[in-house]
Amino acid sequence: MNVRRTVPLVAAVLCASWTALGAPNTLPIYIEDNHAGTFYWLAQHVELDEPCTLIHFDAHSDASGIFDSDKIRDAMRNVASLQDRQSLCERWRNKGVVQCFNWIEPLMPAPIAKVIWVPGEKIAGQMIEQWSREAGALLDGHLEAAPRRSGSFRDRYVVSDLEKLDTLLDDRTPIIITIDLDYFGKIPAAEQETAFRHVWNFAVKQRNLRALTFAISSPYQDNNAAADRLLELALRAALSLPTARIEFEPFLSVANDRSARAKELQAAGRPLPAYDISIAPEELHARILAERGRIIVQHDRTRWENLLVSWENEAARLHLEVKGAQPSTDGVWRVPAGEQTEIELIAQPWMAKPEKIEWFALTPKYSNCNVTELRAEQVGFVKNAAARPEWNEIPIAYHDANLPIAKIDNYFDRRQHCGSLRLRARAVIDGKIRETPPLELRRCAGTGFRAGISEQFGLPYLFGSGELQDGSNTGPETGLGSDCANLVVYALRRQGLRVPWTDPKGLRDYLDLAASSVSPGTARFTPEELERGLIVHLGTHVAAVMEDRPPLGVLDGNDVVAHQLGKTPETLTLAELFRTRRKDAFDLFRVRTGEASQALIFGGDVMLGRTCAVKIKQGFDPFAGVADFLAHSCFAAANLECTISGLGKPGDRAAYSFRAPPESARLLRKAGFRAVGLANNHALDFGADALNESATELSRANVETAGAGDEPYSPKLFSLSGGNKLALLAISEVTRGPSWGKAVARADNRVLLEAAIAKARSQADIVACLVHWGIENTSIVTDEQRELARWLVDNGVDLVVGSHPHCVQSLDFYHGCPVAYSLGNLVFDGAPTVASWNHGALLEVRLSAGAKITATRLVPVVLEDGLPKIVMSPEKDSFASQ
Repeated sequence: MNVRRTVPLVAAVLCASWTALGAPNTLPIYIEDNHAGTFYWLAQHVELDEPCTLIHFDAHSDASGIFDSDKIRDAMRNVASLQDRQSLCERWRNKGVVQCFNWIEPLMPAPIAKVIWVPGEKIAGQMIEQWSREAGALLDGHLEAAPRRSGSFRDRYVVSDLEKLDTLLDDRTPIIITIDLDYFGKIPAAEQETAFRHVWNFAVKQRNLRALTFAISSPYQDNNAAADRLLELALRAALSLPTARIEFEPFLSVANDRSARAKELQAAGRPLPAYDISIAPEELHARILAERGRIIVQHDRTRWENLLVSWENEAARLHLEVKGAQPSTDGVWRVPAGEQTEIELIAQPWMAKPEKIEWFALTPKYSNCNVTELRAEQVGFVKNAAARPEWNEIPIAYHDANLPIAKIDNYFDRRQHCGSLRLRARAVIDGKIRETPPLELRRCAGTGFRAGISEQFGLPYLFGSGELQDGSNTGPETGLGSDCANLVVYALRRQGLRVPWTDPKGLRDYLDLAASSVSPGTARFTPEELERGLIVHLGTHVAAVMEDRPPLGVLDGNDVVAHQLGKTPETLTLAELFRTRRKDAFDLFRVRTGEASQALIFGGDVMLGRTCAVKIKQGFDPFAGVADFLAHSCFAAANLECTISGLGKPGDRAAYSFRAPPESARLLRKAGFRAVGLANNHALDFGADALNESATELSRANVETAGAGDEPYSPKLFSLSGGNKLALLAISEVTRGPSWGKAVARADNRVLLEAAIAKARSQADIVACLVHWGIENTSIVTDEQRELARWLVDNGVDLVVGSHPHCVQSLDFYHGCPVAYSLGNLVFDGAPTVASWNHGALLEVRLSAGAKITATRLVPVVLEDGLPKIVMSPEKDSFASQ
């Protein structure tokens, strides 16, 4: 039975057929000690009947044939599942069925239709002819005694040197490249890095490269140091490719080595060397620890993790931070272009002092890449583009622990002082060499839409950038670059607009036409439209308006635009753009506003007990100060941190157990709240019976509850205009013991939560989740909050609204979805002298007729004696990204 026909879905996921392996924007790289490991890996990861060319960099031909090798070919194909093929390969590996000297032949004539053996950089013609004859003879050595169905392979195996290799290739046939590190073994150590770079540069420029493998080949290395040095070159090179999927198997071996080298060592009474990663040098340890998230180890994973922990425990850990800043939800550190700050090298524990500090900038090697499968003659203006992005690691002449941003200003756009840069540091700490994971720094010029454009300066032009994927990140959100349309889409998504990656034509569908077929000097616009986003559309190309120069409010040739075409983004005047594009008219588009649409409003922590309860009993309406604003919403919700019940007794935290009067439910509904979240640390202040009675009282007042009760994970559905529906979930990361989670939805129960989101997604047009999380009385967002926010959005939540810190935290946007980390207090007494406690915010989210988010803003409120009021004119506040 043919695997490809019987399990196509599994083949796509587990086997990574040519479609998965071969997409130019993902390059699988495999590393193992024994070159026979390449056979076992390819047998499980390529489409076996798809012909390709193998380029074989090796000091040895590996061309020996296997007696009756058709049995191996048949066995690989005649399995019921890919798991069965994996088990088969494991049995063969444990028996040594395929060896380092004969691993190529059983993969011929498919998937390997042709082999090009490259034994060196420059080889005399007579040696090439001799080695070709010898390799052919080895391949067909068993042909007379055990004929192959495919006949002779002699003509399928050729020899070349690196200098002539390009002449033997075409850009239509898929390529696999395998590099045995013993290829460099006879080269002097001082010259090995240069020789490696020549081979590496050849490999990664191949557009039709489907996979790349390395063999360490310890028995053929002069010593452990030589193997370490070459492996470090291979790993560092692989890690310089941001689109590489790197699998390293340091603990795998192939049994019963029958190679000539093994026999030679055995005859001399010497053991067969095997690579031992545990005793590798500190430099290699440091890079592996810093990049552990990118290096996949499948075999003996527990042993690998334990090894990493043992290395970590040898010295303090290092990482980078931007002084006085916080990373965004996507892990990027963003600072205004004009802000003079520092990048800090942080040691944990803090008492450790780094020495011999080195700083490095990771910059794009190429200004443009074609990450599609289109060939050079199909892509016109990017026909000479690189096949894939790659990072250069450039030393920075600075050696203190705090790197002033002024020292790296030359890496940013020279006009705007904005753009993207990755940084890494290396230091000696506790006597050990350690490296930091890369920090991605983005400097933004302006705010809102223009900030989203400017932070992409310095990144390469990627033709087909919308096809990129790195985990949950797609398109330019991978941080690798963009193209003209997706440069704009990225900026829209940074404002909370979930526009898909597209091309100039498709972009029109997500914008409003402001003026059609106009010439410079005729189209007018407002400052609000400029802030929100204006796009010049030239048919097959687009640009973003960045600066309005006099005369103000008129888009003329002196105004500044930003665009990206064939290189990194740049700013120029509209007149200059027209000259380069040979245009005399354009369409002007603006980013859609939230006007004339439905509004959702969310409040922060609402506590109607203590002195607030006294005021309610005296006839005060706690929401009077925000009632007019809430009145224009079609849906409002908040986090309720009190019990509306007379049942139960307070637990061990009596001073912080809050009971609200019965009329509180009616006042919530009167204010416009259609729902409240009960998933918080006060849900069970007075026990389960009081919680249930609270839910009953709220239900009687037509206020739905989410996050607590008999089915705490069940989404609550609400009708919006136009027949659309909103699903509301509420969860808490702040818990009180194991039994607490039975009545309240916990954020750490990802299984139930994932099912709840899927159910909500299937029933509603928009999914919102109230999250109780973070640390009280601080504006600092924790790593745990960011991780949970990413997880929620990646699993289908459109809008994340946080509470619990009792102060306002940042409003961010992740993959086009708003994440309000904390809205602070809406109604809450108890700290009249604490400014952050008495300043909160309402989150307003405007929806289109199709229930798509079109605008998001925070509206400040101030609390007086625990009760809120609006502190600005809501209708005049812009909907710019905050």
